[in-house]
Amino acid sequence: MYWKPLLSQPETKSALFLLSASVFLLISVCFMQSFTLTGYIVASLVIGFTCRKLASGRSFIHLDYGLTGKVVIITGASSGIGRVVAVELAKLGAKVILGIRGERRAKIIAEDIQHAAKVSPGKVIGYNLDLSDLTTIKSFVDQILEHEQSVDILVNNAGILRKAHSLTVDGFESHFGINHLGHFYLTQLLLPLLIQSKARIIAVSCMTSWSSFDEDRINYQFPLSNYHGMTAYSKSKLAQIWHVSELQRHYGDQGITAFSLHPGVVNTHIWRESPKYVQALLRVLHYLVTKTPFQGAQTVLYCCLADNLKSGVFYADCHEAQPVSLGYNEKLARECWDISEKMIKEKLH
Repeated sequence: MYWKPLLSQPETKSALFLLSASVFLLISVCFMQSFTLTGYIVASLVIGFTCRKLASGRSFIHLDYGLTGKVVIITGASSGIGRVVAVELAKLGAKVILGIRGERRAKIIAEDIQHAAKVSPGKVIGYNLDLSDLTTIKSFVDQILEHEQSVDILVNNAGILRKAHSLTVDGFESHFGINHLGHFYLTQLLLPLLIQSKARIIAVSCMTSWSSFDEDRINYQFPLSNYHGMTAYSKSKLAQIWHVSELQRHYGDQGITAFSLHPGVVNTHIWRESPKYVQALLRVLHYLVTKTPFQGAQTVLYCCLADNLKSGVFYADCHEAQPVSLGYNEKLARECWDISEKMIKEKLH
C-alpha cells in the first residue's frame, strides 16, 4: 500500500502524536476535569515541543566534508531546500552553479547565497534556466560546457505543484514537463561532464503518490477530462524515481551514482499555488508537524556527501527507504525513459 512508507516518516509520527495528545486533552476537558489551567498550558507546551522534535528528523553532520575544487549544479535554489543546500555546499568549498529562471534574478540570488555562505566572489554563479523550455535548458548547459571542465554533483531540485492544468513552452503538461522532462534533458546534456567526473546525481522526489496507477501503463498525456494537479505531480515525482534507477542501469558501470529522495513535508514555496485552505493549514501546522527548509535539506546533503551509499535507490530521513511499490517497477522505469527520450526528440526535430 502506498501509505505504508509514510508511517515511518518523522512528520507522520509527529502528526499522529499531535492527534492522540489532542484527543487526550479533549477527553480530559470534557470528562476528567483533572487539569488546572496551568496544567493545560504546560501540557500544550510539552506537546508542541515533542511534535517539533519528532518532525525534525535526522540531521546529517556534513561540516567535516571538503568540496574544494568540486563543481555543483543545483536547480531551484532561489528559496527553500535548494537555497539551504546551495549555501551549505558553498561553505564546504564547492563552486556552486545555480539554475534559476530569469538571468537578472539568477545573478541576484547567486549574490545572496554567496553572501550567506560567506565565500569569495565567483564561488556561487547563477545562470538562467527555465525547465519549462528545452531551448533555455540547452543554453544553460552550453554555458556550463564553455566554462567548466567537470561537474561533480548535480542536484535536480526544482519543482512545481499546481492545481490547474497548464502546459510548458514545448507543450508538455507542466508537472511532467518541469519536474521530470526538464531535468531529464538537463541531465542528458550534462552526461559528458558527469561521466568524466564520476558524478553524483540527486533527484529530489517524494514518497509518491496519493493516487492509484495502472501497473501496466501510465498515461503521459494527462487528459483534461479527469485531470487532477496532485495526481500529475505524483506521476512526475514517480518518473524522477524511475529516472534515477535507469541512470544507474545505463551509466553505473561508468562511475555515475544516482539517488532519489524524499526530503520530508517542508513548508516551502512549492505550496504557493495550492488551495487557500491547504496554505492556511500548513501555516498552522508548520511549527508542529512539518520540517523547516534546513531540516528538509538534510537528506539532500546526505546524498550529496555521505560515503558508501547504494546507488539507484531511494532515501528518506538520511537513510535508505522505500517509495511506493511502483518505484521498483523496472518495466515502467524503462518505458518512462524511452517515452521521455521520444517526447524530447519530437520537440527538437
